Amino acid sequence: MSAETLPSVNPHEDSFHQDPFPTYSMLRAEAPVYEISDTPGLFFVTTWPLVREALMDPGRFSNVMPHARRTSPPPEAEAQVQALRAQGYPYSPALGTNDPPQHTRYRKMVNRAFTVRSLAWMEPLVDEVADQLAAALPDDEVVDIMESVTIPLPVWAIMRILGLDDRHRDDLRRWSDSSNASLGGKLTAERWVETERDVLEYQQVICRELDDRRENPRNDLLSTLVQAEPGETPLTNAELVWLVRELIVAGNETTIRALADMILNLDAIPGVWDRLRDDVQFRRGVVEEGIRLAAPVMGLWRRATCDTELGGVTIPAESTLFLAFSSANRDEQVFAEPDTFDPMRENVRDHLAFGHGIHVCVGAGLARIEATSALRALANNVTALEVVDRDALRYGPSYGLRGLMGLPVRVRRR
Repeated sequence: MSAETLPSVNPHEDSFHQDPFPTYSMLRAEAPVYEISDTPGLFFVTTWPLVREALMDPGRFSNVMPHARRTSPPPEAEAQVQALRAQGYPYSPALGTNDPPQHTRYRKMVNRAFTVRSLAWMEPLVDEVADQLAAALPDDEVVDIMESVTIPLPVWAIMRILGLDDRHRDDLRRWSDSSNASLGGKLTAERWVETERDVLEYQQVICRELDDRRENPRNDLLSTLVQAEPGETPLTNAELVWLVRELIVAGNETTIRALADMILNLDAIPGVWDRLRDDVQFRRGVVEEGIRLAAPVMGLWRRATCDTELGGVTIPAESTLFLAFSSANRDEQVFAEPDTFDPMRENVRDHLAFGHGIHVCVGAGLARIEATSALRALANNVTALEVVDRDALRYGPSYGLRGLMGLPVRVRRR
């Protein structure tokens, strides 16, 4: 079967959002580089070697804002969207949509905050939040474990790391949701206006916080970002609002989505919460395998800087490539029985859920700490989290970010 004779692939269909993996399996086997028929110039790259090749070659495949990365507001919302944007800072590429040399400048500053030493002071903050949330779970009751644990844990943790006041707990999640809403998804006119209002509010709050840190530095991440090393040019608020936004998203989206999927997968393993409590190595394996399978950031976009070729397919200059991490992580040529949840998988760290190369996720270490801490705290408090109705579970409407919209479980406390 050739790419021309394959069934049409529409990444905006609900069936694809709910279960993209059969389609990805077909594409890996028949058309590893596949042009989406109703979006000329958008290519899906689905095998591990080809995704990695593109990630390692920013010269050919640039990270600078591919056209198909986000959808555009419908005509009826365009005027309101532009009016709201005019009140804030115009978009400025940060880590996720930049290439060297500007990317190098941002990455150097952010890396200071995510060194092994820095992560060491973050870990107790995460542990404290995880212990509080797990201890509050009611016995023999049904709760949405996402609302009770997987959402508040990374949101509260990144708030404390940034140094934001607790009054912004609910705001932070809302800001993060709105920042990602048009990423691989289509919004109504009303939702477009709502997301732009949220982004403007976020900018106004963060600018006040950044100005305060310049005058009154603290032991937090915002204070680190406003301070420049000798010989460096300090970042402006116009740059930092976008950089901090990326850190907020990176600091919670992966954990929220991957941890929920881990709990879903663990439901099928008898006695698993006892083993998670007692076996540190198993706990780490669950986290890494859970991240591989969930790949909540389903992929990222790249722009072809020139006429080129990938996997034997001609890619015209200015085309957009969607590098499907979630498909690469299930490549049969790399992972044996790739759809099976195997926490003791020997090569699990070969996954590409955090990307690869110069754009590897700066928050990968924090995401691992958060997920490991959550499983430890839960295992200390529960003997089971029983999924109530697996068939009723739904994933959100995006091919770029994939996550459950809720996960009701019955809690069995120790």
